[in-house]
Amino acid sequence: MDEFPGRSELVTLVESLVPADWLDAARHGDEERLVSAKAGTDNPAIVRALGEAGWTAPHFPDDAGGRGLPRNEAEAVYRLLDTWEIPRTPRGSGMPLAAPTILEWSSDETKRRLLPPLATGEERWCQLFSEPGAGSDLASLATTAVRDGDEWVVNGQKVWTTFGHQSEMAMLIARTDPDAPKHKGITYFGLDMRADGVEVRSLVNMAGQVEFNEVFMTDVRVPDRCRISPIGEGWAAAMTTLGAERHALSGSKKKRRAGDEILGGKPLAEILTRAQSGGVASEAAVRQRLARAHADSWTLGQNTRRFQGPQGSITKIAKATGNQQLQELAMEILGADALAWESGDADAADWIEQFLRTRGNSIEGGTSEIQRNIVGERVLGLPREPDPFKGIAWKDVPRS
Repeated sequence: MDEFPGRSELVTLVESLVPADWLDAARHGDEERLVSAKAGTDNPAIVRALGEAGWTAPHFPDDAGGRGLPRNEAEAVYRLLDTWEIPRTPRGSGMPLAAPTILEWSSDETKRRLLPPLATGEERWCQLFSEPGAGSDLASLATTAVRDGDEWVVNGQKVWTTFGHQSEMAMLIARTDPDAPKHKGITYFGLDMRADGVEVRSLVNMAGQVEFNEVFMTDVRVPDRCRISPIGEGWAAAMTTLGAERHALSGSKKKRRAGDEILGGKPLAEILTRAQSGGVASEAAVRQRLARAHADSWTLGQNTRRFQGPQGSITKIAKATGNQQLQELAMEILGADALAWESGDADAADWIEQFLRTRGNSIEGGTSEIQRNIVGERVLGLPREPDPFKGIAWKDVPRS
């Protein structure tokens, strides 16, 4: 049994937050009873209570929303909570993407400001990186941040901001020194999405979902204590975030419902059930492809555990490709039902919506083409693509 400081305190807290039947069902692996016990549960309230006690991020400093535990003891905390299937991760990008960057790059004052409400879910985070003219070449970004005493004044536009319309805070990289080369003149901030001058315009994707947004910033003031990186070191800090994002988007663990899966699409088990009910699971071609998908998922899971840093691009590519191929198989299994269904049939519509959502897998979080460049240059050590403007001040680089 994993031991860590405060274990009995955590157990007592969990027992006060969820029904006793929940814990008993989890201990005995009774899935049906567990689903029933979870019905109607306020997951954000559970996460908030855990966060307020320092358990959603026990590795955070004890004065910044955590308990100051070393990584191995924090992982023991997570294993215990996961054994009971207790929700422990705040919604949004704060915990997987912002937190590692803040912990590595920020001052103690900034950690104390940004981490506690992140850990409780009080402040949900989004990411303000991509711009209309700076997507694949992110370092060419043009959003500016000009210092004014203890504040920075931000002007610019970002795009493809996932859940920006539901977020209170944002990871923002902006240009603070136009006289420096493009990678050197960037600084990383925590931006309050509720601040004056922030305008969010939602975008509707091909599946009819409102997930992405454009964000316009006009004379937005950001306190210097919300500056996450040292001045001019925002690009290096952004690499911490992007590395964490690749890892998050390459995970292979499927959750119980397709709607919970970060990449969208139907889980393999649900597709198998549909194939069986449709009478096609015994067809050789379908059976082989389902078996291949299962093997690929298992292999991806093993590789995800061992790949770190730029090697995460390998599993990110594999996850995007594998998930898209799996959903294409789902459409073939549906057959004519993928083209038309009875009005009001929410289940049928959901299959199509999930399929359409997965078309973005090879684009979001860095396109598969960019990921292959990362693998080639940073994993295999191949020559980098030539940059005729390397070392030139950003302001002197031509932009279309």
